This record gives sequence, C-alpha cells and structure tokens, in this order.
Amino acid sequence: MTKENINNRFGARQHFLDWLRVLAFAYLVLYHTGMMFVEWNFHIESGHDSSFLRSIMLLSSNWRLDLLFLVSGVAISVMMTKMTIREFLWQRVIKLFIPATFAIAVIVTPQSYYEALFKGLIEPGYWQFWANQYFTFTWLEGMIAPFPTYNHMWYVVYLFTYTVILVPLFMYINSENGKRTLGRFENWLSEGIRVLWVPYILYLAVFLYTGHNDITHAINDDWFGHFIYAYILIMGVLFVRMPKCWQAFEDIRYWSLTLALTSYGVIMIKYNWNTPLDVIPWDFVEMIIKWSWVAMLIGFARRYLSFANSALKYCNSIVYPFFILHQTVTIVIGYYIIDWGLNGPMEFVVIAAGTYVICLLLIEIVIKRLNILRLLFGLKLKKKEREFALNSSSS
Repeated sequence: MTKENINNRFGARQHFLDWLRVLAFAYLVLYHTGMMFVEWNFHIESGHDSSFLRSIMLLSSNWRLDLLFLVSGVAISVMMTKMTIREFLWQRVIKLFIPATFAIAVIVTPQSYYEALFKGLIEPGYWQFWANQYFTFTWLEGMIAPFPTYNHMWYVVYLFTYTVILVPLFMYINSENGKRTLGRFENWLSEGIRVLWVPYILYLAVFLYTGHNDITHAINDDWFGHFIYAYILIMGVLFVRMPKCWQAFEDIRYWSLTLALTSYGVIMIKYNWNTPLDVIPWDFVEMIIKWSWVAMLIGFARRYLSFANSALKYCNSIVYPFFILHQTVTIVIGYYIIDWGLNGPMEFVVIAAGTYVICLLLIEIVIKRLNILRLLFGLKLKKKEREFALNSSSS
C-alpha cells in the first residue's frame, strides 16, 4: 500500500461519500415512483406492473437505506470531534428532531390524504382532513399506516434515536483508549479482503438467530431493522476513523463486485425460474446482497468519485430538504397523472421528472428564502450560511 493510497486521514472530506449520499437520495425518487408500477403495497398505484422495475427494486431495496445510514455515521463521527456532547445533542435536535416533527405534522399529511382518497376511504377536502382526521391516531382499514405517520421520514426518526442512544460509544472512540483500540482494529481489518467478510459475522449471526430479515419501519416493533441500521451506522462512525479501510474497499472492489453480482444473479434466478437454487433461502441471499453491494459501491466510488465540483457542492446543500419533500411530491403528482391515460414508461418518466423539478423549485423559490423554513427543513440559517461561505473561501 503506497503513501498516496492512505493520504485521506481522518477529518479530510471524503468526497466519494458525498457523491454516494447525493446519488442515493436522488435514486429514492426513482424507487418511490417505481413503487406505483409494481404489485407491492404503496400509497397509490398506477395500474401498471413492470417486471423490469421490480427486478431492479428487488436489488436496491436491500441496500439503498443502509448506504445512507453508513454515510450518516461518517458525518456523526466527524461532528463528535468538533463539539461537546451537549452541543452535539442540541445539533441533533435542530437538524433531525425539529424537521422530523414538522414533516410528520405538515409535509407527510398529503401522502395520507391522497392515499385515503385514492382508496375511497374519505371524502375530498384536504384542510378538513388535516384539521379533523389526521391527528386522531386512527388506522383506517386498507391504509399503509395510521394517522399521523412519519412514512418516509422513518429514516430521520431512526437516525435521531440511534445518535442519542449511541452517545456512550461516540465518547469512547474519542478517548485515548478508544483511539488505540481503533488503530489496532484498523490495521487488522484493512488486510486482505477482511473488510468484505468480517461485517457478515454479525449480519449472519442475527439473521440465523431471528430466522428472517423482516423490516417493519415501526419504531416500537422493528428489532431486526434496528440492528441492521444501527450496525451499519456504527460502521460509518468507525470507518471514517480508520482511513486505511477506505483504501481496502477500493483494493477489493472487484471481489465485492463478484459477490454482489453473484448474489443478485441468484435472486433473479430464484425470482424468475424454478431451479435447484430454490433451496437457498431468499432472506439469506438478500443478506449477502446487502453488504456486498454497499462494499462494492464504496470501493468503486472511492476509485472514481474522489473529487468535488460545483454540482456536488450544490446537491449536497439541498439533499436534506429534497429528501423531506420528495415522497409527498411524488405521490401528489402521481395521483393526478395516473388518470391521464399515458402508457407505463411515459407515466413513470413524467412523475419522476416532475418530482425532481418541483422539489428543486420549492427549495429555491420558497424554502431557502425564509429562515423559519430553512430551520424546519434542516438548512443553515441565512446568516450562518454566509459566515460558513466566507470562512470556506478564506481557508
């Protein structure tokens, strides 16, 4: 391993992770649009069923949020070196708890309204629904979730919960003893292909213990999901303090690619044909897919996306409000467009493209202009943003 290969020390900006974060959030629009075009339970349905989309979504459903939790772990780890515990927890309240609470009360509401309207469970009238029904803590038969709900904001709710619970771990790895332990672990984990197979020890142990990999997104009854997401969040927290591991991901990227494609191939064969591979448990293969694809994406991203430009800087600055808005915009657009009589591919393109455009317009024209909205959507306030820009330009 050359000196150049380990130049990215802890604290240096890992631009390839920024790219992965931006691309993963952007992909969510395509995924949630696709949910209208496959025979899976979703808020509204287009009436079309695409086996092609379903094949892609069977793959990405296993790792898309895992990747985001890993990147979030990296950000948390860096923050913990720059803040006291009190400052860190307050920052989490401002950045996560307040936007999540606002989103549940306001942004997510149209998802429930249009779902109930689509399924014929309520009469038209959005404001009446919001004022008289949404906060009643009821669950109408046929609805995906009760009123009120967090829907796609479960990711933020989970992230806030984990960061509070894991504070003792963050404190330990900031200690001298924790740093020495991580240094020894880094040297061991970065050898050979250990960074690919070692994480499977806990992945498969928990899978074998539970006998399933069911994730419910119900915070009080999602024990397998909590393990998976907290586990990969912790990996992000630790990896950023073990920079040799990033290089290890790059070095073994073709090993990861081979395992990733092989496991996906098995899933596709099981899904499409009756073969001897059917004896392999579906859930087991999904567990293999989960980490192999994350490891592969990290390795190739570090190899080819370790750079920054103005596009990355801009996308990084709006990715959080974009996430908060996107599913609501997708569902509202979809509700009206599925009645236009378009063919399936055209409907998909119009809904997805419309989501990107409307989200960007709302961010630029509305959210960015008012500090109260910036706060509610997790953006820096105008004054702080200017100070940050000045400090960045002078450094």
